[in-house]
Amino acid sequence: MQADATQPVYLTKRSPEMGRYLVANRDIEQGEVIIFEEPLVIGPKQATYPVCLSCYRRVDGSYLCTDCGWPLCDQQCQTDNGYHRAECQFLAAQHVSVQINTQEEDCRVYDCVAPLRTLLAMSELSERRDLLSSMETHHSHRRDIGIWDVDHVAVVDVIRHDWDLQEYFSQQDIQTACAVLEVNAFEVNHDGVNARSIYSVACLMAHDCVPNTVCNIDAQNRMSVKAAVAISCGSMITTSYTFTLDSTQRRRKHLKETKFFDCLCQRCCDASELSTHLSSLTCPKCCQGVVVPQQPLDDTSDWTCLNDCNFRMSAQQVDRILDNLQRKADSLNYDDVAGLESFIDKWSKLLHPNNSIVVGVKYYLCLLYGNVDDYLVDQMPDALVQRKIALCKELLDIAHILEPGSSKLNENLQSELKLAEAAQNDRLAANQQNQLEKTST
Repeated sequence: MQADATQPVYLTKRSPEMGRYLVANRDIEQGEVIIFEEPLVIGPKQATYPVCLSCYRRVDGSYLCTDCGWPLCDQQCQTDNGYHRAECQFLAAQHVSVQINTQEEDCRVYDCVAPLRTLLAMSELSERRDLLSSMETHHSHRRDIGIWDVDHVAVVDVIRHDWDLQEYFSQQDIQTACAVLEVNAFEVNHDGVNARSIYSVACLMAHDCVPNTVCNIDAQNRMSVKAAVAISCGSMITTSYTFTLDSTQRRRKHLKETKFFDCLCQRCCDASELSTHLSSLTCPKCCQGVVVPQQPLDDTSDWTCLNDCNFRMSAQQVDRILDNLQRKADSLNYDDVAGLESFIDKWSKLLHPNNSIVVGVKYYLCLLYGNVDDYLVDQMPDALVQRKIALCKELLDIAHILEPGSSKLNENLQSELKLAEAAQNDRLAANQQNQLEKTST
């Protein structure tokens, strides 16, 4: 049935637990655009390397803004500076001078740019100010977990004291700007862009670890939100603020530390993660069962074998194992294909083959095989082409559950699978042709 274009796609609702959230106002078809909007505020990410304040790509310091002195790509970026214009004029008028070491990988002065842009936007008499002022801040949670104190040092003190702007912005004003960004911003990553951005409608989507939408940010930093699957009238419109292939423990920790809430979605509540077992271990006692937490929402819960062999581990034991293996995975040489395969083979005996640590390495191999020097698709032996196909299918089984429909993860894996299957079919056709030629002679 064709969607009724005259009806609003979504409605905004509110609850004491969730605050504002979006629901479908009518049945939404898979692939339908639900939201399309310009950013309210965009600026560099926290703890970034030096980037252009116009296009957010890395800068080398060879060109400085002739008005405020911040590094930009070139004169074109100064001419088309867009969101940089407001703070450029403000900083220049206040004679604020900033020295940037463009060789730094963690240049914390950039932490102040997006909050300053937010502060300037919130000082306008405009709809943008009203939208930003209405956004959630979670100040109490930020205080509880220490983000407030971090921002006080990295942003509040810099803007008020290093830049001598205390007469313009109070400590509370700056903390509010930081909070609006931390709670509501999306990461912007495309074509070398390194930024974070706030969108007035998209930020209202509730989080779910199995989202029903796909978000995309284009070259003009506009946000489009499409339905990954059909969404029925009255259902929540959801997105995910975590990495799909992370375990429940890592996802919930990330959400608590960055978005200040405890996720209670269906996936997080299920010890098996909807039968994908991204958090699970292999039972060392019976060697056949799967070890999962008894209470997946309780970080102190014991872990037990689903095979009724009475095996039990404490949460502390599991944490030590997973922390150790995550460090090993993080320290792998990701140019060493044999080393990656060896890691999978060795630790799949302790971790479930779908455990997120193993799956992370498998996903990297899916993208590596067929696409890099020495492993280009026409160079790989048949066994590695088949290995790529097997890995893609294995991860697609997980993706179909955790990112159903037309998601980015599904699309990436489908693309890699098609590449490998095309190579396999070409080789089979060539072999058959060779056999025919031998037979005919």
